[in-house]
Parts: sequence; structure tokens; C-alpha cells
Amino acid sequence: MAPTTGAKDVIAETVADRNRSQSISTERIRHLSLDLFKIKMNTSITVTSLCFLTLFSLMDCSTCDINKLEGETMSFKLTDSSLKDNDRFTIKKDNQVLVPKRNRKQEGPGIVENNFMKFPDVKLSDAGSYTVEVFDGQGKNLNSYTKTVCVYANVPKPRVNVTCQDGKITFICDVEDSKDLSFTWEKNWEDFKTNAKVLTNVEADKSNYTCTAQNPVHNNTSDSVEASCDKNTLFGFDLRIMVSILAGGGTLVLILIIVLVTLSCRPWRRKDKHHRVPDQHVLTDPLPAESS
Repeated sequence: MAPTTGAKDVIAETVADRNRSQSISTERIRHLSLDLFKIKMNTSITVTSLCFLTLFSLMDCSTCDINKLEGETMSFKLTDSSLKDNDRFTIKKDNQVLVPKRNRKQEGPGIVENNFMKFPDVKLSDAGSYTVEVFDGQGKNLNSYTKTVCVYANVPKPRVNVTCQDGKITFICDVEDSKDLSFTWEKNWEDFKTNAKVLTNVEADKSNYTCTAQNPVHNNTSDSVEASCDKNTLFGFDLRIMVSILAGGGTLVLILIIVLVTLSCRPWRRKDKHHRVPDQHVLTDPLPAESS
């Protein structure tokens, strides 16, 4: 029995609804897959970024394996035993070849002494990550390691700047270049406070203070200053400074007066000499003979 026209319409509509449902499901699946892909990519990027930041942080904050003062010699151990003539080694700095593969007899950067490679007179630019690899004559790896080297400059002598306000003193440990420096203070030559470049609200008790600036391989200490707001002043300035200025100025004025007096006396001497010459000439002329 053939379906009626109404039944056909119902069947056609049912099929259309099913197709639309399948299309919607397919579209939803596509969008869901796209969203999952985006989430995966964002997660990957986030993880990568976190790894990069973590690595950067670790590199930036890591403790140096070797600390050297500028001008010292930097040494790397090649082998535990004596280095053989056919043993070869290479050294990289920040993944760049510094010492091409060679044996102890071949010339190249650095100096080979016993089982050490030495680099004399290191500079600040020599700081970095060094990788050492050593091989025997058959190419077998004998030693391999990486060391982080930090190079520091000599610490200049610090100067303590003093300011006083309302009976309270502020000390500042002033250094030309304070990079990579830590600071310690002594009060009456005993440890007082650490890791502070500035001391505030110091009692004006006439105690003696010194500050020390230091890096991992060198340090320098300031001259002692007194915790006092009672300064001898002249015209509102420190008395010692004013005395030095006045003494220097007085000496300069005295020298200037002597020079002016000397220069002013020369014309008078010349003039006096000019007037005396004719008199001498008259005295030396022979007298005229008397008439008889």
C-alpha cells in the first residue's frame, strides 16, 4: 500500500529534521574541536612561557660556580689524571666555541698546565657559562661538565654621606658603581647592620660609623664618620672647608700682591737710572782750562 501524500510530507519533514540535527551536531563537534585546539595551544604557550620565565629566573638568580676578580686567572680542570699527548679537549663559552678541539701540544687560546686549562687576566666580559669536554685518542669522552663563571670588579672605596634633620642622622654608603654589591655597617668598630645602603633615624650620640661595600671576591671600607649634628660652621658652611678655602685664597692674594709690587717697581728703577746717567757724565767731563 503506497503512503498517502500526508504521510510522505511527514516522512520528508522527519528526514529533514534528522539531517538538520546531524548538521548541527557536526557543527557543534567542529566548534568543540576548535575550542579544544585553542585551549591546547594556549596551554602550550602558557607552559612554554612559564618554562622560559623559570629558566630565565634560574639563570638570573643562580649561584656562580666560580667567582673571579677582574685581572685574576681562570682555570678549568681537564682530567683527574695527567693529560696525555693524544687527549683532546674543547671549551665552549655560552655555546660558542672558545677553544677548538686540540691536544695539549697544539697552540690555541689559553695555557695548558698539567691537567688544567688557564685563562690569565680575566675581564668582566669573560663572565658566562663554560662547557668543558675532553676525549681520548679514540674519541671516548673522558670528562664533560659546565660551570657558571662570574667576574667582579674591584670595589671602590665608599664614602659616607651624612645629613641631619631634627636631631636625627641619615647615613648613605655612596659607591661609584653599586652593582652586585652588598653593604654592612659597623658602629664603634662592631657589627651593626647588614644589607643596608642607607641608615636612617640614627641617634646623634657621637658614635663612630663605617660602611663596607663588598662583592663575593672583594670589599672596601669607608673612613669613619661621627654621628653628630653639631658641626662647626663659618658663614653657614663647614668650618674645615671654609678654612681651607680662605687659606688657599689668602695665599693666592699674597702672591698676587707680590707680583704687582714687583711689576710696579720696575718703571721707577728704570726712570731713576735714566736721570742719574747725565749727572755722572757731567762729573766725568774734564774741567775747562783757566785763562792766564
